[in-house]
Amino acid sequence: MKAIAGVPVPVLPLDSYGVSAEQRDVLDQAVDKLAGTCMKAKGYAWPARLKRLGVARSANERRYGVTDLKSVRVYGYHLAPPVGVTAGQLAEEARQENKRKALMTDALTKAYTGRGGATTGTTLTGGCRGEALKQLGLLRLEALNAVDLAQQQGWKRTEADSRAKAVDAKWSACMKKAGQTYANPHVAAGDPTWWREGQGASASPKKVGSREIATAVVDVKCKQQVGYVEVWQSVETNYQNKIIKANEQELEDARQMWRNALRKAAQVLR
Repeated sequence: MKAIAGVPVPVLPLDSYGVSAEQRDVLDQAVDKLAGTCMKAKGYAWPARLKRLGVARSANERRYGVTDLKSVRVYGYHLAPPVGVTAGQLAEEARQENKRKALMTDALTKAYTGRGGATTGTTLTGGCRGEALKQLGLLRLEALNAVDLAQQQGWKRTEADSRAKAVDAKWSACMKKAGQTYANPHVAAGDPTWWREGQGASASPKKVGSREIATAVVDVKCKQQVGYVEVWQSVETNYQNKIIKANEQELEDARQMWRNALRKAAQVLR
């Protein structure tokens, strides 16, 4: 485990073959700068992504569900804001993001992605974005997918493992003693009761109900009582190491692709 943004986060073998949230931010900035130049040459001004506030959170923070008592006592199953970021800053960021999206006309989107309509769900190879990704060496789809596929494979094996199932059952029994009936932590976190219409992954403390907070607190305490994170991390680490050994060359190619892209991004952002 290591602390990222003040929260203990599990470290897994496949992490070193991809990029961290902070590194992805650097790549996004480089893509925006390269694509912006391309868009300008076409007579357009593409509204770049807003700079992330605070410290980027690790994708592994909620890998095994909520684990930080301090956070869940305020935010329940919702994500706490980045360290050092105020509610006012988050609200302003949301307003600025809405303004940015409002500027994305169909013509702009087509020039940027190579296709009309929304930017989500489009291919990576078209438009100015595709040109930017090409310059960073990020159009090798096999390498892009290698780490994700390996992680998915490791996760599925972990879910099916008897040790993971056993600690799920222990956690569930602990929760039941507190009056909460959930098969595993992901079912608890995904309870529709916590995710009201119009409320995303982040929420202000005023919008988080007392029942959600109480459930999340018991969730974390039960994980601590049964050694939940330790078991899941140990099992998943074992499977990931086996997957790495079986796919060593493909994963090493992916790691080199990301390293090269980060080096080029640093040059672009000078």
